[in-house]
Amino acid sequence: YLVILTLFISACTETEKEVDPIPNSQVPVVKKLSSQEIIRHIESQLKIDGTEKYGIDFYEAYLNPDDSLDRIVTVNLLDRAKKEAIASDIVAKRASMGYMGNYNYFFFIDGESGAITSPIVVPSSPITSLVVSFENIISEANKDVVIDIKINDSKYRKYYTIAEGAPFQICETELYTDVTKSTKKAYVVAYEEGTYSLAKNIVIYEGIVDKVETEGPHDIYNIDPEITPTDKLVRRWYYSPQHMKYYLRKDEI
Repeated sequence: YLVILTLFISACTETEKEVDPIPNSQVPVVKKLSSQEIIRHIESQLKIDGTEKYGIDFYEAYLNPDDSLDRIVTVNLLDRAKKEAIASDIVAKRASMGYMGNYNYFFFIDGESGAITSPIVVPSSPITSLVVSFENIISEANKDVVIDIKINDSKYRKYYTIAEGAPFQICETELYTDVTKSTKKAYVVAYEEGTYSLAKNIVIYEGIVDKVETEGPHDIYNIDPEITPTDKLVRRWYYSPQHMKYYLRKDEI
């Protein structure tokens, strides 16, 4: 949980600071690639050899101002996670934590140029692949990338917009936490007209969820409990165009 809390704090902040440049690992490879070259690029970047099994999914949406359909490619390395757990000689402990680590990645492919980024890691449990959807958040002209991840019996949502040809994380929030325990909490995400810019506010309401009962240790990764929304406001995120991040107003914390 320390990992996800650290990411949460850095992704959505109420303090004023300069925008970090897009990491070199996310700079696109500017070359029109064929489908086979895309696969080879992914396998090369993630050091996937011919014997390793992996999951791959493609998603399409208009993510930047041009008229070409862009793609998000997710890669799941559960097989690698299991083998590394065996090699570490702490299989039971790693398995009980859902093999949590750097085993879920995604790439952005620009539809017009064909440029593909280097892998962008999303620390999470590889028992569940990244779940990608798209929303008009920053503007009505282009979609932004929404990625849901699971860590043990909790689920989180990350938001990315495309900047300088690569995904840039702008916010992160919980969807539910500890749903197999008495400390369970659940949330409902809504969007409303932006207060300070055209970018929508991201509004989090408290939700109601029943405690989830599971038999196997990994059953929770195949379950998404039903959450009943309430009108109890938890927090409201505002977008700062200057810093390309969502933040909380200090008078509302």
